[in-house]
Amino acid sequence: MFKSQNASLVACLSSVKSILRRRRHRAPAASEPWWLGGSRLSHGQSMVEFALGATVALAVMLIGIQFALIGQSALAVSQGAAALARYAAHKPGALGSYNGKVAMPLPGEAENLLPSSITGKTTATVKGKPVTTYDLTVNIASYAGSTTTPTDHPAQTDRVVISLSYDATKRIVLPPTTLLGISFPNTLASSDTQMY
Repeated sequence: MFKSQNASLVACLSSVKSILRRRRHRAPAASEPWWLGGSRLSHGQSMVEFALGATVALAVMLIGIQFALIGQSALAVSQGAAALARYAAHKPGALGSYNGKVAMPLPGEAENLLPSSITGKTTATVKGKPVTTYDLTVNIASYAGSTTTPTDHPAQTDRVVISLSYDATKRIVLPPTTLLGISFPNTLASSDTQMY
């Protein structure tokens, strides 16, 4: 009698062990190779793949943000050139000159026409004296009629050309050349023409 009970107890224990073994060693998922079989190695592989994918996604996102910053500045320079050209055509001589580089800072009325994101300036001390540098350079040219002949006394049929150049180095937060070989422009320029 004890032998039959022992035999049934041993059979029961062996079936319990096989059930527990099956639970502990699950079958590999459909996306895993058969040889991993749900081991710790498959979890480590997933973590490495996630880390690599997240790094690439972060790099693409940062490059996109950088281009958005530069694009915003390029749009501001373009709109600023158009606004200053209309201003110079409406008020001849208000920028101080008809040809050449316009002295900075611009007159208050003219500076209010520009987006504030491109009117930045930096003041540094050089040999004990404060020196102010502007990120924006403004050039004006007046031409007689539709020719390329400059004029210092524009008439009603003459035209004014305003050219803006903006130093965008402060807007670049990533290295000048990324690992992907993408480089960002340091200078943004735009010009606009209006009739006097």
